[in-house]
Amino acid sequence: MKKHWKLRFTLSLLIPLGFNSFYSLPTHASETNTQTNVKVNAQSSKTITSTENQSALATAQQVKDQQIDSQQLVNDTYQKIKQNKDLNGVIYQDPVNASQQVNALPTTTSNSEQPFYGVPILIKGLGQAYKGYPNTNGLPYMQDNRYGYTKNFVAKLQEMGFVIVGETNYPELGLINVTDSNLYGPAHNPWDLTRNAGGSSGGAAASVAAGIVPLATGNDAGGSLRIPASWSGIIGLKPTQGIILGDSLTPSVVNFAETRRIDDTIKLFEGLIDPKRKSLLKEFPLKLQDLKIAYSLKSPVGSVVSPDAEKAVLNAVTFLRQQGFQVVEKDSPVDGVKLMRAYYLGALSDGTVANYLAQQKLHRNLQASDVTEHLISPMTYALYEASKKAPKEIKQTYNNELALVAAQMKSFHEEYPIYLTPTTVTVAPLNSDPAFLPADVTKILQMAKMPFEQQMDVIYNAWYHGLSKTPFTQLANLAGEPALSLPTYVNAQGLPLGIQLEGEKGSDLILLALGKLFEEKDKLIFLSDYQKLNNNAQPSKPRNEDKANISKVVVRNLGKKSVYEFQTAPSKLNFSDNVSRKYAVRTSQQGNARKLQLTKEKQLPQTGSNNNDGLVLLGLALFPLSLIGMDQNKRKF
Repeated sequence: MKKHWKLRFTLSLLIPLGFNSFYSLPTHASETNTQTNVKVNAQSSKTITSTENQSALATAQQVKDQQIDSQQLVNDTYQKIKQNKDLNGVIYQDPVNASQQVNALPTTTSNSEQPFYGVPILIKGLGQAYKGYPNTNGLPYMQDNRYGYTKNFVAKLQEMGFVIVGETNYPELGLINVTDSNLYGPAHNPWDLTRNAGGSSGGAAASVAAGIVPLATGNDAGGSLRIPASWSGIIGLKPTQGIILGDSLTPSVVNFAETRRIDDTIKLFEGLIDPKRKSLLKEFPLKLQDLKIAYSLKSPVGSVVSPDAEKAVLNAVTFLRQQGFQVVEKDSPVDGVKLMRAYYLGALSDGTVANYLAQQKLHRNLQASDVTEHLISPMTYALYEASKKAPKEIKQTYNNELALVAAQMKSFHEEYPIYLTPTTVTVAPLNSDPAFLPADVTKILQMAKMPFEQQMDVIYNAWYHGLSKTPFTQLANLAGEPALSLPTYVNAQGLPLGIQLEGEKGSDLILLALGKLFEEKDKLIFLSDYQKLNNNAQPSKPRNEDKANISKVVVRNLGKKSVYEFQTAPSKLNFSDNVSRKYAVRTSQQGNARKLQLTKEKQLPQTGSNNNDGLVLLGLALFPLSLIGMDQNKRKF
């Protein structure tokens, strides 16, 4: 793909990916998943190579300069996965295939071609098809199923030079805001192994936070990239709906990645954007501080916002005001409860698809006993039962809500281009905290006898236990807007919590410019930085709080290319490829691993949540919010 855009505000920026997940017939079941029993490993963050915690772009340049051997880099990554097995973040590995990819890399490459040359990457096990890899949707009765094709999104990653080394953990159908399932178990948080990494891209987030890989892909239909980013202390961008190669223009799933460096985020975005939809991108303002920012501390569904979340946002407000921004407190105009009730209508198709797969594999429909026998999650069953009684007009109800939300946010952004909130209103939950409370599960098991409206009440109430922790992320999905989670806060107990910047459609680059500002001013806190600070126990120098002199962005039309120049004072962010590499070489050295005591817990199945990632491809599919679909080994990407 030719580059059509270049952002120079820290690195060249721009171009996302696509997302469709399709059911494929089972092939062979060679390698097995790496589900493990969790136990403490105090050496989980041991440094293996000199590339530890540096950017993917810097690592790629070292491979190109023959300072590092790509095969050794892959081997080291597998060693890191082994040393971090307690995280249960990686569910599948294929070293043989990875070596074949290394051997297939071109012997010569330019900086503009394959910017991530030879860099290992983990892909999400849900919705990101790679031929021969598991395609289970997290359902035990699909555990032997394999993809029979490679999705265009994954193929594009390889075109950019990445070497795919495995799949990351996720919850069943991607439905919940924690990563846990009957098939794969929980993804543990590298900050505290007793806690969850978040969902549904939790395995990816844990792997990036622990330094196994510099970035890992995921997808997001309700917060599935941003929630794990908040709870695992990394960067999570949810792009504008439809701007990534292969993504639908209708609010549904978007594909992108969890990262640790803004410059990596930018270059990945640059490589994955759909060139046919670059016109969706907004131009930069003449001065970044011209963007008026609204912030909110009020949960849209009435749940409690923790003091940690409030402090994280208020710290960001203070910082942004110091940089010259006008920041005012203002809630979004959207009715959060109404939005979530519509969101759950859109999730009904997941139950329909899960039942279709059961018919193919079990030769029967799903039933309540499948929940108690740990074959499906309570929410999967609930969505299936409700889908059978859903009236035809609910599709129009859903579409009407989408139109209302889009109109409300469009009007809101005319005055407030940026909307700042907590990403999550609490720090990461314990793995012992069930996704659904036992009383709600009891009601779900009786749903077959209920009328539709009562079924939807049960679904809302059951999901609320998880939703109450993450009520801010779904708005961007239904509005089709970009949103960026930044790791700016760590509480007194040593647990991270992110802030979320949401913008109008097409403002992805502007959000990344703001993210770069936080990064340049040392406001982003990652696990390795936190460990180093604690281990050194030295007082840090006061951070530079000078106002950023952000000049106007220069846009030059160069044929089919547009060049963005973005700079701050005192440091200029006017990056060519060479300057980008020099910047990317900066690393944060890994501190000694904290010894984390893992309590023995009796786990309940962690199922259901407010994160439904997907695509609806069934003829019966109700809405475009579903993560899964079907393919009979015919669909090619």
